[in-house]
Amino acid sequence: MIRLIVLLVILAAALLFGPQLADHQGYILISVADYTIEMSVVTATIIAVVFYFLLLLTENILSRLFSVRRGLRGWWSNRRYAKAQRQTHKGMAALVEGEYQRAEHLMLRGAGQSELPLLNYLSAAEAAHAQGEFQKRDEYLQKAEESDPQAQLAIQLTQNRLLQDQGEWQQSRDLLEQLRQRWPQHPQILQRLRAVYQAQHAWQAELELLPLLRKQQLLNDTDYSTAQAQCYQAQFNHILQEQDETALLAFWQQQPRTVRHTQSLLLLLIDTLIQQQQHQAAFELLAPLLRKQADEALWQRCARLQLNDYSALLKSLLQQLKQHPQSPALLSALGHIYYQQQQYVLAQGYLERSVSLQPTAADQRALAGIMEHQRLFEKAAEYYRLSLS
Repeated sequence: MIRLIVLLVILAAALLFGPQLADHQGYILISVADYTIEMSVVTATIIAVVFYFLLLLTENILSRLFSVRRGLRGWWSNRRYAKAQRQTHKGMAALVEGEYQRAEHLMLRGAGQSELPLLNYLSAAEAAHAQGEFQKRDEYLQKAEESDPQAQLAIQLTQNRLLQDQGEWQQSRDLLEQLRQRWPQHPQILQRLRAVYQAQHAWQAELELLPLLRKQQLLNDTDYSTAQAQCYQAQFNHILQEQDETALLAFWQQQPRTVRHTQSLLLLLIDTLIQQQQHQAAFELLAPLLRKQADEALWQRCARLQLNDYSALLKSLLQQLKQHPQSPALLSALGHIYYQQQQYVLAQGYLERSVSLQPTAADQRALAGIMEHQRLFEKAAEYYRLSLS
């Protein structure tokens, strides 16, 4: 547009001043070394205009040549980019389909011109891992980090997942604990750490991690309580396998006050002691609870105790019976305790009252045993039949 304006201005000037200069052409002398050039002003002007148009023409030709070159270069670049994209897509499909060798090949072919070479190298690492080529896997992970240093977390989480899949739990744990120092509340890091702790039976480490998982809303209250109970149960079992109930009770005393006053966990400890035939130790934990509250869960455990001296336990339960005369669990507990003491008449009375309110297989089997001691075999058979129904 500017060039057109300049041309129009020149033409207008020529039309305006041309007739006036026809008789007054002027004179121009150019001397360079031994050379001299003489011409009129009109001739010099015409030469300048022609030279200007030659410059415009040359510029236009060169511009077109370079435009063609850029176009060819852009076409070639776009072609390579499109090819890389096709290879990447085919590689992803092969990876999903389990064609790991083909997936590795295609992902590497497409990495050079890929829009996201990070994705290509991570996928190639997964394909190599699936083939058991762990050295190649690590090389591809290194290339992934070189292609995008800002994606270090994504790369190392991928590496960690592959280590866990390989069963390299200690390497996985070391890597995750390093990552946790930089990203202490990252959900993926915390969840994978928990998986490592579970695989390594690192119950105490998992217990310390659980509150943070709940705080990050990765565990709801129910899941948290369940996970906490599983960790403590595993620790109880481990201590009893390696040591004895004294060590178990010492461990329990070392736990935080909030844990020791969580009734569900205390009942878990009592159940463990009963299963290990440590009935006296279980009773010593139950007794303070019985003095403070009347609870069906406590009575159910009382029914399973086998003690040398039941007097203290019976005193507590009989006192509570005055306030809860129609509790099936309390009546059942008393019936089983008297049965253990071979006081069959008292046992029968409490158990029959319990069964009339809420029949259970355990109570019916105990009544069948009482009937056998009394040689009432038909009644015993009937209770056995009922316990199986």
